[in-house]
Parts: sequence; C-alpha cells; structure tokens
Amino acid sequence: MRPRVKVLVGAVATLVASGITFSTMSASAASEPAAAGDRPAATAGVKMRVGTHNVWRGKAAFKPIGDVIGWQEMNSPADRKRLRNELTEYDHFFPKEGPARAVPISWRKDTFKLVQADAVLTHKGEAGVTPHRYVNWALLEHRAKKQRFIMVNTHFISGAWSGHPERQGRWLKHAGKLRKVIGDQHGKHPQLPIFVVGDFNRPRALSLPSTVEYVRVKGVKGTPIDQAYATRAVRNTLVERLKRFGSDHFAYRFTATF
Repeated sequence: MRPRVKVLVGAVATLVASGITFSTMSASAASEPAAAGDRPAATAGVKMRVGTHNVWRGKAAFKPIGDVIGWQEMNSPADRKRLRNELTEYDHFFPKEGPARAVPISWRKDTFKLVQADAVLTHKGEAGVTPHRYVNWALLEHRAKKQRFIMVNTHFISGAWSGHPERQGRWLKHAGKLRKVIGDQHGKHPQLPIFVVGDFNRPRALSLPSTVEYVRVKGVKGTPIDQAYATRAVRNTLVERLKRFGSDHFAYRFTATF
C-alpha cells in the first residue's frame, strides 16, 4: 500500500505541541452534550501521538507511548488497577461490560477530556475459544483548543486466518460491526477525524468507511496484525514500531496533526 498523502481540510492549522500528563475514568458516557465542538477549529491545530499495544494478558510493562492509547488484553481487574496506579497522568475509559474492559482507551488528562464513550458488542464468546468481543470508542476534546476527535479501539478473535477457519464468521461479523461504528460516528460528527487502533489478528489492512484508511508501519514489510487507521484528511506520520516492553506484541504509535 502506497504512503498516504494528507491534506489538512479548512484553514491552515498552526502546529502546537501539547503538554502531556494522564488518571482514571470508568464510564459509558460523559455529561457534556456531544453536539458542541463538532466543527473543527479555524485557526488552532492539534498535534498528538496515537498509540496501541497488546499487553499480553497484562504481562507487559504499561508505557506512556502516546497522548491517546488503545490497549488490548488488559484482562483482569488487577491489570486495570495497575494501569491506573502506574499511569496516573492519564484518564481511562473502562466500559461497564466485563470483556469490553480488556480493551480500554487512555488519554492525557491535562490535554484531553472525555465527552462521550461506549462499547459495542461485535459477537458473543465461546468457552475455551474467545470472550465476548467489542469495539470501544471515545469522543475526546482537546482542553485548550476545543478540537474534538473520535478514538476507536478493538481486538478481533484470534486464529481465524491461521488455523481456525471456523472462526472466520465471527471475525467477519466483528469487521462489519467496526465498520458500522465508524459509519455511525462519521454520520453524527462528519467533520471530526476518526482514529482506529487494535489487534486485528489478520496481517492484512481492512477496508473501512468514511475515508478512514490504514497507516503503514515504517520499515516493516507487509501488514502486522496490530494496526492503526486515520481519517484521510488527517496529516500523520507513518506508524513507528516500538519495543515489546515485555509483551509478545510490539507497541506502535504515530503522530497525527489536524
């Protein structure tokens, strides 16, 4: 896939590097109305790092790899407590649904605030095979610039394309639900950028709606199963592959400007 050429829509944005720190929030929605602030700021620009890491059932070190981070396999209450205790400069979205809490979203609390968030069931689980799977999304607002964006995090069923073809139906259903979440959010907030990260458990980029496109990984041939996507109008770097930090997955991040 060729590198993406980004065009910043609207007035020219002034790049301003945000200060960074993070804490915890467990909620399915914030109290503020979602309608306010949907229009991109005319003169101010947001520059932020978007990260993703599968932490191997909580075995990895939890590193502040981005200003906004999607985690996978944050499975147990102890894992989530450790995340809160170690990354105190972040707030977090932990849905009410148990399995959905394994794919939380974190953001620097001095830089962003939560407007709304939710978890969408993609398919039910099966004992010994998979837990219930979810797509989590959060509508966030930059505190200083009032610019909003949507962050999506998910984790697909494993093995569907590597030895367990009987799981492909559930994988494809998950993909359909992810597309619907993106389409629904774009329909509600057509001017806001959308970022998608997660463990897709398939080494192939997924076709997504609303001009949300795969962001290539710098210096890596092919497509890893841990992936990142961004709205085409966002100006972003290629994805950087980081260390594993004790996981069986690399961590990844890219910088987005909008």
